[in-house]
Amino acid sequence: MSSNRCFDRRMPHKRNDRGGNMKNPTGALALGLITLAGAIGGVAAATGSTSRDAAHPRAGKVVAKVPIPAGTGAFAVGAGGVWSVSDTGPVLTRIDPDRNAVVASIKLKLSNACPAEPPGCGEAAAGDGAVWVTHTTDNTVSRIDPQANAVAATINVGPQPRQVAVSAGAVWVANGGGPSVSRIDPSTNRVVATIGVGPASAASELMSVTAGGGAVWVGVPNLNAVVRIDPATNRVVSRIRASGQPCGFLAAGRNAVWAAGAHCGDYVTRINPHSNRRVGQVKGNLFAPIGLALGFGSLWIADLDAKTIDRVNVRTSRIAARLRVGGLPIRLGVGFGSVWVRDDSGRVLRIRPQR
Repeated sequence: MSSNRCFDRRMPHKRNDRGGNMKNPTGALALGLITLAGAIGGVAAATGSTSRDAAHPRAGKVVAKVPIPAGTGAFAVGAGGVWSVSDTGPVLTRIDPDRNAVVASIKLKLSNACPAEPPGCGEAAAGDGAVWVTHTTDNTVSRIDPQANAVAATINVGPQPRQVAVSAGAVWVANGGGPSVSRIDPSTNRVVATIGVGPASAASELMSVTAGGGAVWVGVPNLNAVVRIDPATNRVVSRIRASGQPCGFLAAGRNAVWAAGAHCGDYVTRINPHSNRRVGQVKGNLFAPIGLALGFGSLWIADLDAKTIDRVNVRTSRIAARLRVGGLPIRLGVGFGSVWVRDDSGRVLRIRPQR
């Protein structure tokens, strides 16, 4: 996952047009921003269910709720733990999945303060024996050693680093101020390539990146596209038009790549990595799909506005099950036999999927 952007209750929901200008749509929610509670119709106060949920079985059961420091920062699952950044610190909190409890808090030292408004300080990913956290205001990435629970290295990358992903022998950072992608060699903690993914006019704080299916995939909202990078050559090999602006997270597997619209649209685009073409989108009611993760043979969607976690049949692209959560799900990841969700109320939920 790896896994989802900061938001603030004080901010109204806005959508981007293609030029990056912000529009105020009715009843939508900005990526990392939230609407007033109860804006989704059909809520039954006594049961917590909605008419929207009635057609779907439960996606799973919440088996643990772990309190974490307030804030809505980065989230990652892997490297021996579940990791959450509180931008107000900033502090990286480690949850032990064996105990469902916080076991470490790691101070992140920044030269520049995190912004008070969304989209916040950055994102996180776990892999290659480390946790990687981007710092948008510092143009750096912190490498955290999970054995020592300490920052092991600080790496300079491109302007305004946002999302980060890990593949075999490489760490990929989407730089919103480029737009570009920095490739880090984890054996040296150095940037070994910088790959442009569009003109300067396409720069966006909502860029995304993931690795999967033998490629690196970059969401560039101001191009309405997902860009494919060949990790063997560090070159862009395809630019694929999405259903709209891919302002949320990405997920990639061998047979499909998924791009969430988040506050820019109520869609999750499906891309065929064999043909590099858009082949449809997730079927079912979505409001602000932000977080995506693959696991248990399914695609998992955190729908911010709807306060739900949706399980998608990857063969049919249709929502097969749904679970309402109490808060707004802002990040999610898969690992340790569970789906993990960070919500806006200062907690991480552990969900056991229905078999």
